[in-house]
Amino acid sequence: MVHLPTFLALLASTASVWAAIPSLPNYRLVWGDDFNWSAGSSVNRDPSSGWEVFKRSRFNNDNNETQEYRDHTNNVRQSGSGELYIIPTKENGIWYSGRLHSFRSFFVPAGRAMVIQAEIKVPNFSGSPAKYKGLWPAFWALGQGIREGVKWPKCGEWDIMEVANNRGTWNQGTLHFALPGTNTLTSRRGGIEYNSQEYHTWAIKIDRRKSDWRWEEITFWRDGKVYHNVTGNSINNWGQWNELAHKPYFVLLNMAVGGLFGGVEGPTTEGGLGSAVRVRYVGVYESV
Repeated sequence: MVHLPTFLALLASTASVWAAIPSLPNYRLVWGDDFNWSAGSSVNRDPSSGWEVFKRSRFNNDNNETQEYRDHTNNVRQSGSGELYIIPTKENGIWYSGRLHSFRSFFVPAGRAMVIQAEIKVPNFSGSPAKYKGLWPAFWALGQGIREGVKWPKCGEWDIMEVANNRGTWNQGTLHFALPGTNTLTSRRGGIEYNSQEYHTWAIKIDRRKSDWRWEEITFWRDGKVYHNVTGNSINNWGQWNELAHKPYFVLLNMAVGGLFGGVEGPTTEGGLGSAVRVRYVGVYESV
């Protein structure tokens, strides 16, 4: 495994409109958001550069989540000082929260590499405090195929940062995909501890710079260090690897409440800004 200690280090700001997004050596920034709008504003909705604020009833999900996703600045808003807040709230006994999908999807051409990266702070889940019971923030990506009728998990999923209060200070990086010729879920997981009182830089790199697909690689990073990697050879099926590494993916950010991964929320669970996931930037980079 290649160790690049400075791979995700925060460097000098770019001279582009993404002023707060760091540059990466030997990569160019192709898309990003530094969440530098005025306090209380929602997010950029431009289909060429922004986000869809996802809406879904709490009765319509496959993960037993409790919240309703809605388009409201109570749940998705900017700080005015370079942060995005995704906030769970409980109103009249109903949990609400926010989920964002990038309008654009991102594809790695053969011979290139791509990095999707964000700087994120979650609530302090150390010791799994009761006030955060059931909270489940994530930074992830889904295959564009799901927008075109391909079912999950066949479309592919990259969980870049997935944490939950019931798991303390443990992050799980995962690839979800389907078994050959089926739509049956299979996964490749790796994990790492983190300090939940701090911001961390989470990233995934899809590297297609090898001439043989079996030695292409997907790596998961925290603060500039690899903690999990998957190669085409380890998947050992071209069709599965094609879905995971050769197809376009779009970026997601969300805060779920309850669910199969997050566990059941309870009467002690607190909503509001203190329970928010905070994001300083998201960037998508391609090798040059």
